[in-house]
Amino acid sequence: MKKIFSITVITQFIISLPVIASTNADMAISTNTVWNKAGSPYIITENVLVDTSATLTIEPGVEVKLNSGKCILVKGVLNAIGTPSDSIIISAQNTTQRWQRLWFQSTSRCSLKYCRIEYAGSSAIYNEGSNSLYIGYNTISNNSASYGGGIYNYSGRATITNNTISNNSASYGYGAGSGVCNYGKATITNNIISNNSTTCYGGGIFNYDSAIINNNTISNNLANYYGGGIFNSGTATITNNTISNNSASSGYGGGGGVCNFGTATIINNTLSNNSAYYGGGSVYNYGKKATIKYNAIIDITTSAIYNNGGILFVRTNNISSTGYAVYNNDTLNIDAKYNYWNTTSSSIIDTKIYDYYDSNFYGIAFYRPFLSAPFSDTIAPPAPINLTANKLGSDSTFEINWINPTDPSGISEYYYKIGSAKVGSAPTSDFDTTSAFHYPPDTITLAANESLFVWLVDSSGNVNYKNRASLRLVEIEETTHNSKFTTQISITPNPSMEDVVIKYGLPEKLNVALSLYNISGRLVKTFYSGSQEKGYHTVNIREDEVAKGVYFLKFQADNYTETKKLVLMK
Repeated sequence: MKKIFSITVITQFIISLPVIASTNADMAISTNTVWNKAGSPYIITENVLVDTSATLTIEPGVEVKLNSGKCILVKGVLNAIGTPSDSIIISAQNTTQRWQRLWFQSTSRCSLKYCRIEYAGSSAIYNEGSNSLYIGYNTISNNSASYGGGIYNYSGRATITNNTISNNSASYGYGAGSGVCNYGKATITNNIISNNSTTCYGGGIFNYDSAIINNNTISNNLANYYGGGIFNSGTATITNNTISNNSASSGYGGGGGVCNFGTATIINNTLSNNSAYYGGGSVYNYGKKATIKYNAIIDITTSAIYNNGGILFVRTNNISSTGYAVYNNDTLNIDAKYNYWNTTSSSIIDTKIYDYYDSNFYGIAFYRPFLSAPFSDTIAPPAPINLTANKLGSDSTFEINWINPTDPSGISEYYYKIGSAKVGSAPTSDFDTTSAFHYPPDTITLAANESLFVWLVDSSGNVNYKNRASLRLVEIEETTHNSKFTTQISITPNPSMEDVVIKYGLPEKLNVALSLYNISGRLVKTFYSGSQEKGYHTVNIREDEVAKGVYFLKFQADNYTETKKLVLMK
């Protein structure tokens, strides 16, 4: 019988899996060093120091993973510049155990671009004095800290632009600023700042020193106390931002959109659907001064703009509000003219404003004149009307005056530019730098044989250099100055809340006219017209004789003319 043997061959396949390489970063970097993609990920097991003489360059595509509580301290230069398609990732080795921070000291210079920075536990980016910190085109998210979960600019200067800053948190003290906290100088532009939260002030941005906040989208941020979107206690220029759906939520929460405890200029923003527990769904002012102009405000809370102290200047905004549009909880008056209140009825506007007429403890919100259509202005004002100048004394100082025209936007109050030129030369010009609308007259000093030029600039910044009024000052000296007059006209008190006393002296018997004009140039009252004897004369204006407002008192004696501004505040 034949035996059949069965042979089984067992072949063993050994599969080699790729080993993921990593690099443990040096603790001290004292020479120029590059972290490249080949050595990625770089594992930070101890604190890393980039010394003052060294540059650390992190190339696109590199991952940097830090152990719990570890930081990168930069005294020299850090350049972490990725690309839109190959970003740099700076994160935690274990996302449940947060690393500390990127820490920049005063000697450092840094560029962070196209990085993803996340899961830090003590401000992801912390600046302690660098004046050269650029943070652009990054995603900064899921970080936490006591102050400034995403970015904390403690001192120095930082440029923060085109970043997405979201889902960061801050938990301690006054001025947490969960997205961005600034105690130095910061320019914050073109960022998306959303879904950040703080138990204190400034859900999106907190500014303590000086900040330019421009063209950002600031939305869905939360502050338990003040300033859901932005909290300012320093000096802030807030322009061209979209500020929406932010909240200041606790019993003391004010300023869902913007809360100002300092000096803020708030121009050309869209503020919509922000909310505040205490007041000021859109803007809460408790500071030195807030100027609110040319904004679109859509508010569904009990009060859109809430003034609890300081000077509030509200002009040329489009305001739609469910509750009060303006709530004045302070003794100072509010300038709220030339706004569009989403109605043409003054009686309805009255119900939208809480002020002296609701409680005599508070100041008045002056809202007349108001616009009858939404404000949109791209047309420059016409030229000033009836430009005049009076020489003051024997030097080259002149008091200039004119009447403001009305432009198509319905406004007749402006900033202005003043320029001068020698005869035959082109004029140069300078802005009036005041933050409020400015009334003539003004005082200027110019040399003889110069021409004066005045242009008007509206609240939108429109100016047309063809629309100018001009005057030869050498001729003014000859026609308006009269050396016989050694005593100028005086008005006391000015501004006034009581009776006003006007005094002037005549060197001889002269024909005199003393008249009062409003800011539109209309004659309000003539106090005297006729001949008067040599000597000193007095005219009294009783408190109840003329309504409150801004006026111009014109004094004429033969060929001498003098005009002075009079403000009645009763």
